[in-house]
Amino acid sequence: MLSALLALASAFVFGTGVALQLKAALEVPQEYALRLGLLTRLIRRPLWLLGLLCDIAGFALQAAALASGSLVVVQLILTIDIVFTLAITASWAPGQQVHRRDWIAVGATLVGLGVFLGTTQPSGGSTFNASTEDWFLCTLAIVGAVVITAIAGRGTHGSARATWFAVAAGLANAFLAVLAKALGEQLDRGVGATFRSWQPYAVAGAGLGALLLIQSAYQAGHASITLPTINVVDPVVSSIIGLTIFGEHVEFGGLHAPMAVLALLVMGIGLLRLARAPVVVRAHEAAAGEADGPDGVSKEHARIA
Repeated sequence: MLSALLALASAFVFGTGVALQLKAALEVPQEYALRLGLLTRLIRRPLWLLGLLCDIAGFALQAAALASGSLVVVQLILTIDIVFTLAITASWAPGQQVHRRDWIAVGATLVGLGVFLGTTQPSGGSTFNASTEDWFLCTLAIVGAVVITAIAGRGTHGSARATWFAVAAGLANAFLAVLAKALGEQLDRGVGATFRSWQPYAVAGAGLGALLLIQSAYQAGHASITLPTINVVDPVVSSIIGLTIFGEHVEFGGLHAPMAVLALLVMGIGLLRLARAPVVVRAHEAAAGEADGPDGVSKEHARIA
């Protein structure tokens, strides 16, 4: 129960951070995608810095939840951060309201999540059940997939670019969650022992990479694509890792399997609808419009010129 409450708090904080960072990232020219220059420009923006603080606080809550909870449970609960993103985005979109069908999508997401968790009753194993070989193969697979999808995104434009970057960001987030669970369990051995282990340094490196990928996905625009893609890829991949490598279990016997699949389907439809909510899309388009001048040239380009 404690891990679920911590995960819910983390979802709220992450959802707030997403809304803030999405608005700020759209104001940076596209050519800075996947470059550290993107972060150096964003860090000058107070709105983005506030979103970054939300990310840090959300990650701390997530790590605390994962220390005693299941990857499957925590990561699925975190997907509802988009509900909070919707509410916050609606609050700063003048004249816009959240429609009834959007609230129905919120209900579908929450009901789907609750039914899945209640039906499958996930139980958490320990990341330390994994062997060195398992860690190596997991890292190799995730890093390879991230590199491939990020490179694919660099060679495209528009919605395809947003999709590829969002997939890469979701993969990076999933691996970061796995590392966060390892770090949380290592902390039980004491601060000194923790900093003599590899976990905090792996989390720092993976966190920086995930941050760059997420901001590149936000910067690519098309929030109706990037938000649901990240929110689906992240829990799916981290849950697969938890189930196949780290000894977590879910109940799929009898009627549990079809009920679980139906619950995930309802939840997925709800998430997709929330990401396509008019208030989110219009706020996203308004932010993009603020970043461009009347001739389509970004404000930053205009200042440089």
